[in-house]
Amino acid sequence: MLKDLEKKLCNCFGVNEVNLSFIEDTRFGDVTTSLAMINAKSQNDNPVALAKKYVDIYNNDIELKTIFKKVEVAGPGFINFTFTDNFLLENLKIDLEKVKKDIKEESEYFNKLVLVEYTDPNPFKVFHIGHLMTNIIGEFVANAYEVEGADVKRVNYQGDVGRHIAINIYAILKSENRKYFEELKNSKQSLKEKVTWLGQMYAEGFADFDTENSDETINKEEKAIVKKVEEINKKIYVRGDEEVNAIYDIGRAWSLEYFESLYTLLGTKFDKYIFESECAEIGKNTVLKNMKSEEGGTPIFEVGEEGAIIYDGEKEGLHKRVFINKNGLPTYEAKDLGNMQIKKETFPNLFESFVITASEQNDYFKVLYSVIGKLYPELKNNLKHVGHGMMRFADGKMSSRKGNIIAGDELIENVMDSLRARFENSRVSDKEEKEFLIEKVSIAAIKYSILKQAIGKDIIFDMEKAINVEGDSGPYLQYTHARINGILLKTNEINSKSFVNKILSIFKKEIKVNPNYEEIGNKDTDLNEVKKSLILNVLKYEKVLQESAREKSPQKMATYLINLAHSFNAFYNKEKIEGNDENIFLASKVKDILKDGLSLLGIYAPEKM
Repeated sequence: MLKDLEKKLCNCFGVNEVNLSFIEDTRFGDVTTSLAMINAKSQNDNPVALAKKYVDIYNNDIELKTIFKKVEVAGPGFINFTFTDNFLLENLKIDLEKVKKDIKEESEYFNKLVLVEYTDPNPFKVFHIGHLMTNIIGEFVANAYEVEGADVKRVNYQGDVGRHIAINIYAILKSENRKYFEELKNSKQSLKEKVTWLGQMYAEGFADFDTENSDETINKEEKAIVKKVEEINKKIYVRGDEEVNAIYDIGRAWSLEYFESLYTLLGTKFDKYIFESECAEIGKNTVLKNMKSEEGGTPIFEVGEEGAIIYDGEKEGLHKRVFINKNGLPTYEAKDLGNMQIKKETFPNLFESFVITASEQNDYFKVLYSVIGKLYPELKNNLKHVGHGMMRFADGKMSSRKGNIIAGDELIENVMDSLRARFENSRVSDKEEKEFLIEKVSIAAIKYSILKQAIGKDIIFDMEKAINVEGDSGPYLQYTHARINGILLKTNEINSKSFVNKILSIFKKEIKVNPNYEEIGNKDTDLNEVKKSLILNVLKYEKVLQESAREKSPQKMATYLINLAHSFNAFYNKEKIEGNDENIFLASKVKDILKDGLSLLGIYAPEKM
C-alpha cells in the first residue's frame, strides 16, 4: 500500500523519492514523510516553508484527496497525512499472497541459494539452552530469507570429534562407569536418560581434566589425565582402538537420535547435516596446501610455536588462531574450513552462507571469515555470522563445564508443567489433543521470549511473563488467534466462497470524485477510533514483514503482532462482530496476519485453546 502511495506522491510533487512511515500517535496523522527536510538544502529553502509548498501542490491533486482527508505540516518540516476512512476500508482487500510475492520479487535474494547454519550441538554433551536459542533464532533467520524469496537450505554442523568427546570417553572408561555403560546399552531406560548420563560423564571427565591441566605445580610430562585424553583423541580420529570405537559409536548414535526428537519438537527440519569427523581431514589438507602460495605470493598459514600451524590474523587487525596443533591434529578452525568446502561442493550455486552462534564466538568468526575470504574470494562478501546473546536466570550464565547446565528439554518441560494447571479448563477436552496443545504453547512461550529481543541481546527468561495469556507473550498471540477463529466459526460461513465474495463486494465500491471537491469530507465513512486503529494495524503488516525479514529483526514482528492483538481485543470489546459482514471480514484479516506473522517466528497458530 505505502509503495503505491509513495509513487503517487512522487508524481504529485515532482520528486524521485518519497518515503512514508506510519505515525504511532494517530492524533497527528496516519503516515508522515520527511521529504521537505531532506530536500530543503538542495532547494535552498527552509524545511517548513518547503513543506507548505508541497502541501499547496497536494491541494491541486484531486485523486490524492480521495486518499487523504487531511494533510498538514508538523514540527521542523514533516508532512503528516490522515487517510480517508473510505480509503482504509478499500485497502482491507490486501492480498497476503500478493504482498509476499511482491516482497520476494523485490529482494536481492529472490531465487538465490542461501545456507543457514544453526543449532550445532555436540554429541556426548547436553543439548543446552544455548543450542535452544541458536535453533530458535536460526529457524527465524531461515524463515526470513524465505520471505525474501531465497532458496534456503538449513544446515546443522555437529562436533562429533574433538577433545570434548575424548574427555567424555575418558570418564566412561573408568571402571565403575565402564560397567554401567555396558548395562545401559542393553537396558530399557529411555533415550533421554541415556543422553543425560552422557552429559554427566562429560562434566565428570572435564572436572578431572581441568583440575589437573590448570595445576601449575604438576610437571607437564606428568599430567596423566591430560595425556590420556590426548591419546583417546588421537584414537578417535584414526579409529585405532576397538573399545574406544564401540563407546564412540553407541554414544554418538544416542545423541543424534535424541537431538532429532528435539528438532521435531521445535519444528525444525534440516536439509544437510555436516559433522566435524568428515571435515577434519579436508580442513587439514586445505591448511597444508596453503602453507605456500603456488604463485609465489604470501602464504595464508605459517608455522607457529612448537610446530603448530597458525593464521596470523594480527596482520589483518584481528588475532592469531591455531589451525593444526602441535600434535598434527586439525583444530576447530581447520574443521570449519572443511565445513565450508563441503558446503561449496554440496551446494555449488551457493550465494550466501549465514551462521548463527553465541556471541562469544564473534571474534572467532572474524578470523575464520578472513581466512575463507582468501581461500574463496567469490564468497568474501557473502559470509555472514550473527552472534546471539545469552539466556540468563537467577544464577547468571551457566556452563556445561561446571555441570550445572540447564538442558533445553528441561526448560521446555518446566514450561509445560507450569502450563498444565492453566489448561484444566481449556475448551479442548481430548487428552491427547490437549497435551499436543500444551507442547505447542510451551514452545511458543520460549520462542517469543527469545525473539521479542534483538538477536544480539541477552534474554532474561521469566516463566510467569512467558506463559501469561493476557500479556506480552507467545501464548497471548496464540490465544488471540484461537479466539478469532472461534468467533468466525460462529458465522458458519467462514469457508463459504459465496460469503467471501459477498464480503469482498463491500470493499469494491467505486469512489466518485467531485471535481470541485468541496464536499468530500461529508461523504467519508465514519470509523470509530478502535476500528480505525485496527485497520491501520492491519495495513502496517506489509512494511513490518518486509523490514523484519530484510533486517533479520524478529523483535519488529513480535512487537507488531502484540500491538495487532491488543488492537483487535480492544475492537472486539467495543464492536459487535457476529452479524456484521464488514467486521467479520476485518476479523478474518487479523486472523490471517497473526498466523502468517507467527509462522515467521516459527510459532504454531492454534485453532482453539
